[in-house]
Amino acid sequence: YHQSKLANLAFVAALDRKVREGSVAGDDNNVLSLACTPGVCGSDMFLHATRVMSGRPAPRDRVPSVEDGALAQLKCIFDPDVESGQLWGPSMGGSGDEFGLQNTVIGPPQIMVTRKVCDAVWKACEDAVGTFNI
Repeated sequence: YHQSKLANLAFVAALDRKVREGSVAGDDNNVLSLACTPGVCGSDMFLHATRVMSGRPAPRDRVPSVEDGALAQLKCIFDPDVESGQLWGPSMGGSGDEFGLQNTVIGPPQIMVTRKVCDAVWKACEDAVGTFNI
């Protein structure tokens, strides 16, 4: 699970770099490479994970709702002020925008997504499905 999350962030960072370096077709493109995370929310996955760890599921009312978990995704889709290369998710410590979301830089030291890692993930994806003609 964690490896796929990290690979997704590496792919987002690689696509963002390609957009900024002009590797994406057309100088006037509207491509944004964004990532979002719901954080911990009361999903079925949360119930399963807490059951596995503690022997019983934790009450859903102790974490944000699934609907609140979707806020970061909605922000990435609809907010005209988001910028390519951003990762949006619940804020830590109460800071953040009016919905309690914050932007985290996709890269070291917060997230171990180096250029080498991004290039390796991009290549693995192209090896699996073919060259991306964006």
